Amino acid sequence: MAHGIAARLARLVGKEGAGRAAARLALVLRVENAEMLRAGIGPALLERMLDRLLLRLVAELRLLPLPRSPGASEILGLFAAGCDRDLPDLPTRLRAICAQGVELPGLRICPQIRAVIVRDGSGRRDMAVLHAHARAALQGANPFSAAGQVRLVDLPPRSATPKPEPGPALFDRVELFFQPQLCCNTGRVLGLRVLPGIRMDDQGRCELSELVPRLDDEMLGRIVADALRQALACLGGWDRMGAGVPLLSLPLPDRVLADAAAADAILWELDRQDLSPARLEIELGEPVGRSGGRMPVMASLRRLTAAGCGVALGDFGAGSAGLDDLRRLGAGRVRIGPAFIAGCDRRVDQQRMILAILALAEHLHLKTLADGVGTREECSFLVQIGFDAVQGPAVAPPLEPGAVDDFLLDHVRSLPAPLDLHRGA
Repeated sequence: MAHGIAARLARLVGKEGAGRAAARLALVLRVENAEMLRAGIGPALLERMLDRLLLRLVAELRLLPLPRSPGASEILGLFAAGCDRDLPDLPTRLRAICAQGVELPGLRICPQIRAVIVRDGSGRRDMAVLHAHARAALQGANPFSAAGQVRLVDLPPRSATPKPEPGPALFDRVELFFQPQLCCNTGRVLGLRVLPGIRMDDQGRCELSELVPRLDDEMLGRIVADALRQALACLGGWDRMGAGVPLLSLPLPDRVLADAAAADAILWELDRQDLSPARLEIELGEPVGRSGGRMPVMASLRRLTAAGCGVALGDFGAGSAGLDDLRRLGAGRVRIGPAFIAGCDRRVDQQRMILAILALAEHLHLKTLADGVGTREECSFLVQIGFDAVQGPAVAPPLEPGAVDDFLLDHVRSLPAPLDLHRGA
């Protein structure tokens, strides 16, 4: 079969095909979440997934593939002669194949992809030129819309120099929501968790965490920098209105922290807005360093903690961070996620797990935050067993900055007045 495909590919790109000047189509398909999949399912299953995806493209779209190196997350090839007649449907069909996912034994995987189909109207350009142009065009693929994940572009004339198309505007797309975190002892606001999101072209708002695998490092860094700028500006505004928000908790992907300049950029923004580093807590996912590399991520965290920033570990108890990781990270707080919190007021198995996690956190001198608290009954149980803080729908839903203003003012008025010990004197 491999020999047959190679022979067909040779006929397609050889001198025989060049004389007919028929339009040719080339494909570059990139699996954006390959590193995450490699860490989650292992390299062997990732290779099987890519091989099965490639076989579907060959069978259903008549793709003539190039050999793929082990570990590579790209699929390259040319479409068979005559596929240009089906050109308008090709992106839709390719998108549908990837959306259906790949079936493996006991597992179904839906890879997140970006792809470019390049059309050479002359039919005479070298295959390497087509693939180079497709890779350049990938930089302009819009990750904010489903349609932008698969693009169709025309190869420019020989006199034109292929250049990456400009990406979509970023700074008018970043939207922030904030989720209040309440102290279980006093009821006061301990902090606000920042929830960055992006306005999509065709499906409303999408959480940044869902888009991370589709973004290149440069675009992700720009979005996070703008989200940080907006969040700190909001914090400064709440200070001026006397709201008394102690800190912001900002989830940061490993890939951002892996940048050697990330820590200095964060501290520079804090200084520019005249805010103490202690007002910012960096929340990490698990496992730490999975997509950015442990050494550069740890170096950025050491720089931030030395300056005074806090570190929190997200989804504590559900990931793979070891006790030594907690020591090296300098974490001061852990977030126990909805997987443990849901139904904790009535499920004995949940209660045992939560109590074990609480005991470990207390032994390590870590503050605890319960996330995803959905009912008053759950909230009451968590307060009684010793959590330091809670957040979730039962406390407050994610709020826009303007709604946070109203929440803070109303919440302060709802708190009981402090006890005046001199009143009876």
